[in-house]
Parts: sequence; C-alpha cells; structure tokens
Amino acid sequence: MRKIIPMLALMCLLALTRFAEPAEAVIPQLLGPLSALLGLIPQILAFVGIALITALVFARDTLKMLFYRLRDFAVAHKVLTSVLSLVVLLGLAWGTYQLVTMSLEPEPTARSHAPQLSTAAMRPWTTFRGDAARTGHVDELPGPTSGNLAWVCAAPGSVAVDFSSSPAVVGNRLYIGASQGSIFSIGGATYCLDADTGEVLWRHESEIPIFSSPAVAGGRVYIGEGFHQDSGCHLTCLDAKSGEPIWRFRTASHVESTPFISQGKLYFTAGGDGVYCIDALEGQKIWHYPDVHADISPVVHNGKVYFGTGYGDYRVYAVDAQTGKEIWTKRMAYPVWGSPSVHENLVFFGMGTGNFVESAPVRRGKVVAIHAETGEIVWEYEAKDAVLTAIARRDGKVTFGSRDGHVYTLSATDGELIWKTFLGSPIVSSPAVTADTVYVGSNTGHVYALSFETGEVQWEFDARYVDGVGRDIQLYSSPAVANGRLYIGSSGRYIFCLGDTGPTRFPDNR
Repeated sequence: MRKIIPMLALMCLLALTRFAEPAEAVIPQLLGPLSALLGLIPQILAFVGIALITALVFARDTLKMLFYRLRDFAVAHKVLTSVLSLVVLLGLAWGTYQLVTMSLEPEPTARSHAPQLSTAAMRPWTTFRGDAARTGHVDELPGPTSGNLAWVCAAPGSVAVDFSSSPAVVGNRLYIGASQGSIFSIGGATYCLDADTGEVLWRHESEIPIFSSPAVAGGRVYIGEGFHQDSGCHLTCLDAKSGEPIWRFRTASHVESTPFISQGKLYFTAGGDGVYCIDALEGQKIWHYPDVHADISPVVHNGKVYFGTGYGDYRVYAVDAQTGKEIWTKRMAYPVWGSPSVHENLVFFGMGTGNFVESAPVRRGKVVAIHAETGEIVWEYEAKDAVLTAIARRDGKVTFGSRDGHVYTLSATDGELIWKTFLGSPIVSSPAVTADTVYVGSNTGHVYALSFETGEVQWEFDARYVDGVGRDIQLYSSPAVANGRLYIGSSGRYIFCLGDTGPTRFPDNR
C-alpha cells in the first residue's frame, strides 16, 4: 500500500493542474457551478479509474485482505449489514430519481391560449441590439421612468438555466436564448414569452448551449448556438408563433453572434469557420468568407459587411455584401469584441483584452472609428479596460460600457468625451439608448438608468433581491427597451421586466 501512495498523490497534482488551466474564450460557459461540475466529471472518473487500476496492479494482497475482513464482518453482523445495505440502496434510488427528473423535464409547446401579437411596436428586430444603430430600442416609445418590477419569469423545470443571451422584442412577444443543464446533460433552448405578462408561450430545445441573441423578422426567429469550445453548431430558423423549426444551417464551428438581416439575407460570424451570407428564406449558402475567427455580430451598410476578429490576427474587415469579396482590412492593437455600429461614413468598433468574466493581467481597451470606404482610422478613444459591449449610436453620439466600470458617451464625429459615469463594477452588458435615457446592466446584478445628456444616474434596480432572498446574479444579457418597458435576462434562471406601477407579477410557468 505504501508504494501506491506517492503515485496517487502525483495523479492528484496532475489532475489539479489540469483543472486550473485558463479558458481562452471571450464568452466562457456561463452555467456557474453546474458547468464546472460537468467539466470535472470526466476527469474525476478518469482519475478514479486510474487509481483503481493502479491499486489492482500494485496492491492486490491489500485489497484481498480488505475484502475478506468485510466479508467476515458481514457474516458476524447480519442484521446491521442488512440495515446499512437498505439505507445505501434507498439513498441510491432517491439520488437517481432526483437526477433523472432534473434531466428529463418535458418540453413546453405552443399553447392555444397564447395571446395574439399587438399592432403596436411591430418593427422587426433585425440584429443584435435591434438594428444597425445597436441601441436596443426600435419602437421610439419612451423607456421606463422608474425601476419598478413589472414581472419576473423564472424558467420552468429543475435544470440550471442561464439567460446570458439578450432579448429581442417584437410586438408583445419576447424571444431569448438560454444555456441549461443537469448532471446528466447540458444544452440550450430558445424561449418565447408574452412580453406583457412573462408567461412562457413556447420553448425550443437545442442539444448545444445558446449564448447567441435572436434576430426576428418576417414571422421568423433566427438564432445561433454554441460556445468557443463547441463545433458543428447551427444557425436555426424557427417559426415565431409556434417555435417549430423551419431550417438549420450547420457550420464547422460555433455561432455565438446574432445574424444581421438585410434584403432577404442573413450575415453572421461562425467562430473559426469565418463569416457567412445565407438566404433567409431557405437557409442556403450564398457566400462564405473563411480563414478568420470572428464572434461578433456584423453590420451591413451601403452594400458592405463590416466585422472584426478576436483571435489570431486582430483585424477589422469590409467585404462586399453581394459576393463576400474583401474590400479592405485593417490591423488592430487588441482583440475586436464590440459589435460595430455605423454613423454616416464611420464604423465604430469596441476592442480590448480580457473576457466577459475577468480582466486580463494587462488591461487595455478602446473604441475606434474607421472610415467606411477606406478603412483608415478617423479617431480612437482609450478606456482603462476592455470594451466588450456593442457601440450604440444615437443623435450624433456613441455610447458603450467597459470592464473598467464606466459607461461612456462620445461625439460620433471626433471621439470627444461628452460624459462618463462610474458604476462600480465591470460593464459587459451593452447599453440600451432612448431619446433621453441610457439603460445598462452591471456584473453585480444592477440595472441603471442614466441621463443621455449628462450621464447622471436616474434610478437603479437590484436584481439580486427580487424575491427578498439574496442571489448571486450577474447581468451579461443586454437590456431591450420596448412597449415602454425594459427587458433583460440574467445569469440565474430569471428574466426581468421593469417599468410598471402596479404589483409585480410572478407568472406560473410550471
């Protein structure tokens, strides 16, 4: 037995070293402890298997002696052995039942009592943050003037659920993606909710987690699947009313981004599989720009597609929207993660080191304005940490958040600072911007409303104490403002709706 103790200690050290390897994806798996446990299970099983084999090889006599002692004890204490065996069997049966019920939740389908779409606010949600301006606000109705909670939706079932996808709101329907999992399985789902009440109307399951945020147009929902480590992921087209799949387009990598819908075509990035343009009606490939790793939502403007890369050679690109032929490319100092927006002849990109969960040892970030026709840099603005949010453009200004804890508003034409507001924690949730207010979520679970003119905080909402119980909630999801309300997902199983004066609704979505 003494011989194998050093070997077991060495294997433990090797296992711990393997567990401590850093993740390289900018968007890590966001299911918290469950994801960590699921990731460790194969390695734990491998370690146990190696330990057992080692013990059988080097300590057969010791194992035989232990077996004979247990046998003699069982013969001498039959009643006690029977009781202990019964307790173990009951415990195993109860544990198995709990795990099976966690992983075999039934899939809700569309229900006959689902409300009809309203005629107001029926504009499509054509890309990440709604449109090319990336404001998260497309209906022009004022946003909420207080942080009162209208309703909160807790995802049904006992599986762990993470709504780090950002909602798209069309009429009185809200669409959002989710990662979900249990001990036995991990996957994703696309949800459709009644935006007025928070009731789940349908849910479409995916075998792969979903971080992608949906785009919605023409009665269809387009959404990707997968994280950085996933491959063979799809862009899926669903019927907006029923959730039934219409088609799926397979890529060689993952689809964390949201497609941009323009003139019957979908433009989207597919991780290490480059950039695609496909037909929105049937999901057929039109062109493919390979050999780049891109994860941000592209923007289409004046016949060109603009996107950036966050791995390998950091660059921004302009390609022809009809053919995919490269027009120009420009090397950048940092990884490009902020989904671009456009203003006249300028394209704005956010970039920097670090990821959604942690800052890099050397913190760098900036926003760059690039001439849309030539690719030349017009102006740059340095932040103190990464700019991972989309760049929202409204009324000649650009607004964005940074991991340095600030929300910034700059002049779109020359990059001059108009205001910045420190909110005390990293901002990776992209801001929603209306005519008078900037709405943004923070890593500490707060939603803030800031004056668009001055950056002064108007009100805040703490999502961690929605039901009086403190919860560890982060906001990677970005707020959508529609119908006079604000909607946002969370790293917990909750979707929040703010902006009502009546009592809070807690819809029963079991």
